[in-house]
Amino acid sequence: MIANSQILMMAITGIISLLLPFIFIVILKRKYKIYWLPMLVGAAIFLVFALILEQILHMIVLKPSVDGQIELLNQSPWLYVLYGVLAAGIFEETGRLLAFYSMKRKYKDVGTAVSYGIGHGGFEAIVVVGLGMVNAIILSFMINSSSPVLNDLPIDMDQLVSDQAWYMYLLAIFERIIAMTLHIALSVLVFYAVMKKGKIYYYFLAIILHALANTSAAMMQAGLLDNISLMYASLIIMTLVTVFLSRMVSLNQENII
Repeated sequence: MIANSQILMMAITGIISLLLPFIFIVILKRKYKIYWLPMLVGAAIFLVFALILEQILHMIVLKPSVDGQIELLNQSPWLYVLYGVLAAGIFEETGRLLAFYSMKRKYKDVGTAVSYGIGHGGFEAIVVVGLGMVNAIILSFMINSSSPVLNDLPIDMDQLVSDQAWYMYLLAIFERIIAMTLHIALSVLVFYAVMKKGKIYYYFLAIILHALANTSAAMMQAGLLDNISLMYASLIIMTLVTVFLSRMVSLNQENII
């Protein structure tokens, strides 16, 4: 049985993930102009480039078996990590690049990048955490009602859901806050790669930073790292480095006319 208190935590976590984009808007609109179109473009680009195109490449390159096994992961986990982080960086930063080129004539200030980052990171939070919590709540009700459907699943869903520690829900929200901050900072770098002549290397810098930020999580997935504290420490450090670099780039640029 899944306790009602745990189901409530799932619901609260899911609701907060839905509210995160609006919380970022309230906080950042004091300093930046927030635009709705770039925000929607950020969400759309994440959907197309990360959830569709990147996944198609994964199917082609990784060729997962029917039971989900991936040969590359088993034979060469480090190569799997390298492929995974570079694929994420290249697809998402290329999406940003094309988005800013398409909006270049109308949206010329850094608020465009901030808005895009909120849309990109906010939509990711909704997909990763929000939908994840919806699935967990549905499973919880199925478990509590002893649904016969659970008998057809290959794993013990009761054990999987009930073993989730309460603080993991807080970590999920914390991780999304860090990830959204990272996406905003990366958006600023790619924005200036487009808006400032001769600064295309900011785009390549964004790819590298994105890949490095994802490395510790990919290592955990590949079984090369089992310390969750180190994983989050690495993510926080790379996010702070990216924020610092994007801030320095922003301060060093002239006003774009």
